[in-house]
Amino acid sequence: MDITKKKELIVLPRGTQKTDEQRLEKLDEKIAELELRKSKIDGKIKEVKEQKQAIFDQQQQKKLEELQNFISKLGKTPDEILTILNSAG
Repeated sequence: MDITKKKELIVLPRGTQKTDEQRLEKLDEKIAELELRKSKIDGKIKEVKEQKQAIFDQQQQKKLEELQNFISKLGKTPDEILTILNSAG
């Protein structure tokens, strides 16, 4: 083999170049896919927040019932209790 012989540059094809329109279309598809996933996640977050609010509302209702039972045991009306609390403050 002749050492002085130049090496040939081998160029391999990289496939066809996509047009700007094709690249924009691909990006639009990706955006649509991500927005769909986000929408599903937002829906799940809303459901969990509603469950949390329902539990909180039940908790508040129990506290109000306990307070009503306490007031009833004292033999006073809610208005009498409010008067006592207001005068103490």
